[in-house]
Amino acid sequence: MTSTGHSGARYLAANNGYLALTERVWGELEGRSPISAGAAIGDPDRDRRLWLLDRNGYYDCEQAVIGAASGRRVPVEISAQRVWCSGIACDLEFFRPLALPQTGAAMAPPGPRAAFLPELETNLRKLTPFDRTILIRRMLTAVAEGGILIARVDPNPAITRYSDTLRGRLAAYIAPGRSEIAVKLDFSALDEAAAERHLLELAAEIWSLIRFTKDPETAGMLERLVAPYTLPTSPVVARLGD
Repeated sequence: MTSTGHSGARYLAANNGYLALTERVWGELEGRSPISAGAAIGDPDRDRRLWLLDRNGYYDCEQAVIGAASGRRVPVEISAQRVWCSGIACDLEFFRPLALPQTGAAMAPPGPRAAFLPELETNLRKLTPFDRTILIRRMLTAVAEGGILIARVDPNPAITRYSDTLRGRLAAYIAPGRSEIAVKLDFSALDEAAAERHLLELAAEIWSLIRFTKDPETAGMLERLVAPYTLPTSPVVARLGD
């Protein structure tokens, strides 16, 4: 639910289905603009839907595209109604995803895992399970997409082989409708445990690459993928400078 307006609308409420669809937690949206902080994409189609609300007070089954926090575009069907709350006009919107979440492949046997940064882990455990799952999926998306795309800026053969292997392993999670250059991954079907496992195992692989990469620039790019979230746990893997 939002307040009304083309540019002045603000989020008033959102259920867990919408938050999961857009990969956000409520604290990121509360009282903020659906365009600048949320999932709405400002375009003529959105203007037309707002015009329908202004003229008719509702619209049904309008197809649209909204933006997830990871940058993935999500095709949806929206129905909306203009309602009044304590004398204030509000727009109540219902979203139905038009593409099913990527279910992925069966998980491989457990491998080595990195560890969350202590402060990050402490903060994650303070969150509700729902919010924690959303944020872990977002971290996984950032690390996995970076691992796939890094070969485009570093032609190192070892990095290219790893990037290609990773892309193959995660093929079941590649969101539809994207180009080879702008690969986007959809981990929305993963529960918290699966998302955390994927993230920490992938981070462990990248920390190992860092350890055995001779080019400092390449190692630095790899480290920037995982250092904001994790630490290596293997005794043979050390951070740069250790």
